Amino acid sequence: MREQPDATENPRTAQEPPPSGATVPPCGTTRAPAGTRVLFVLWDGGGNVSTSLLFVRDLIARGATVTVLGNPSVKDRTEAAGAAFREFRRSPVHDPRTPEGDLLKIGEATSPAEAARLIRDRVMYGPAAEMCQDVIEAAGDTGARIVVADYVLPGALVAAERLGLPQVVFMNAIYPMAAGASPHELVRNGPFVPLFERMVKDALPALNEVRARWGLAPLSAATDQYDRADRCMVATFPTADPAADRVPERVRYVGAGFAPPGGRPDDRGGPRRVLVSLSTTLHSAQPRLVRSLLEAAEGVDAEFHFLGGVVPDGRLPGNVRASGYRPIEELLPDSSVLVTLGGHGTFVRGLAFGVPMLVAPFEQDAFNNARRAVQLGVGRQIRLDATAPALRKELELLLTDGTYRSAANDVARRLHREHRPEAAARLIAELLD
Repeated sequence: MREQPDATENPRTAQEPPPSGATVPPCGTTRAPAGTRVLFVLWDGGGNVSTSLLFVRDLIARGATVTVLGNPSVKDRTEAAGAAFREFRRSPVHDPRTPEGDLLKIGEATSPAEAARLIRDRVMYGPAAEMCQDVIEAAGDTGARIVVADYVLPGALVAAERLGLPQVVFMNAIYPMAAGASPHELVRNGPFVPLFERMVKDALPALNEVRARWGLAPLSAATDQYDRADRCMVATFPTADPAADRVPERVRYVGAGFAPPGGRPDDRGGPRRVLVSLSTTLHSAQPRLVRSLLEAAEGVDAEFHFLGGVVPDGRLPGNVRASGYRPIEELLPDSSVLVTLGGHGTFVRGLAFGVPMLVAPFEQDAFNNARRAVQLGVGRQIRLDATAPALRKELELLLTDGTYRSAANDVARRLHREHRPEAAARLIAELLD
């Protein structure tokens, strides 16, 4: 699939979508059934880990006993969240912290379609049989009463089905299936949904082979594996997903695991700041984008802060600083503009903190997130290979046109109203009631 063209409508002319009609659970105090043993199967895909562990921490605080089954790279963070950790024993070892340990190697992809193929073959279905065995053994050893599995791990869902345990699909992104949308709507919102459905369609033989190995009937479509789950927990806010009011009843939007601050004053005063937060996983196009952004920064009257160690060693422009990993929430309140590749965790935090954003999407749902930023009037979309002058022009517009900040504040307030801190625990309690 080729990269999508720019979508840079000005918010003065873009019509803001109406508030989502998705059902949001009412407020209240919900506890998981006392001592409920939850097996949470987690893949280290970068930004998804912190969101997943926010929900793990919340479930523990509400009375559940959680074991995280995952890659060795998430062990320390899992234990810091208060959960027990168990490493995959049969599934291939994946550690994205080093090039040698990175099983996925998404940086090898040169297009969204190729990135999807790598995820399908190296994460979702290639190791599905080993993943199924890991989950069956872990559920037995921990006495799990329910399995929550990252949506890129269908082998874990097969295991829960084989064991007869309630199963929850955890989606740290927008809902990736068509949900009754017309072809026109799918194209308008971005390529993620048709790309995802095409990707898993090709994996049906591999999935059915795993199911047959465990005595389960074959499926007619790979997406049926998700339909067989008891619930689908979508870790975002309804406003972030244009299809939120058309999803099946078993699909629940539970927020992103943190409380949106609810907007901020329109005029903060002080210097203008551009926060650059790119992918936690290096890919081939990122160094060029960083070089172009550094060149663009020299002509913009603003302070720039690059997060994540993406800036190469060397002399930086006087208005640029760079640091390693820091929680983005620490820097968003003082940021005037956010530059992002459109990964869901960064995107939804930009929305929640009311920061206008410039999105240069590369893979998966990032194209849809970029389109959504434009639809909501909170941001601009630009090509990943944009030149320094093009980047400078977009940044100047976002820094000077107050309609973007006004729209971003409105969206932040909507997300604040949609926040339900007990939504995940309520979902677990429903299934075990």
